[in-house]
Amino acid sequence: MTLAIALRGDTHRYRENTIPALRSAFAAGADVVAVDLRTTADGHTVLLQDDTLERPWGPPLPVASLTLAELAASGPEVEQRVPTLMEALAETAVRPSAALMLNVPTADTALAADTQVRELGAVDRVLFTGAADALATLRAHSPNAAIALTWDRPSLPPGDLWQALRPRYYSTDHRLLTRELVAEVQRHGYAVAAWTVNDFPEMVRMVGMGVDAIITENTADLVSLTGDPRRLHAARDAPDDRGTARDLRRSGYGG
Repeated sequence: MTLAIALRGDTHRYRENTIPALRSAFAAGADVVAVDLRTTADGHTVLLQDDTLERPWGPPLPVASLTLAELAASGPEVEQRVPTLMEALAETAVRPSAALMLNVPTADTALAADTQVRELGAVDRVLFTGAADALATLRAHSPNAAIALTWDRPSLPPGDLWQALRPRYYSTDHRLLTRELVAEVQRHGYAVAAWTVNDFPEMVRMVGMGVDAIITENTADLVSLTGDPRRLHAARDAPDDRGTARDLRRSGYGG
């Protein structure tokens, strides 16, 4: 099975990282929604991609300087306001198999999010990703947290990073993946996630390689592929002649 991960929800219809965007993505068949987290001045974890409110609403106010009440008051529309992590987790609780991928930029945000996830009993519905130092702090605090190691370089992460994070997923730019690379990473016990795949033929190619998850902004296209067994089988049987194998053992990622 290839998981369909909607990047920040259904952003074609709603503002990213909002509850309507999450609901729409899950309704369209997404298995997971990837969201961005920030922390308010009074310690609440909220869904927002940027450090400030400039892109959502105009004022360049730092999120870290605002209380949750001030943040809520800054949005003109109730449904399109910045939601809390608690609200987002509630959306997964009422949907079988629904989950969130939480992008944590700092150690403080990672720890705050992990505490809330555990208090709400949502550990099995969350996958953490984000800055390597934030994930390292999270791993030291939470040995059982599910982590996706995100990497955007042609060379693989160093061995000590694999060993420190003990990730469940290796998440990388789809253009860096080959069939051989996917198979080798999986052979060492890691799942593979590809981002950000918006072109349907490239989705087919990724499925054909055997990736475990695809992150996209075009959820409906991806779900039409991953939700149809006939299309999945056809994609996996298709040849892939792009790229060459790399020697992954040099990175030490196998532990």
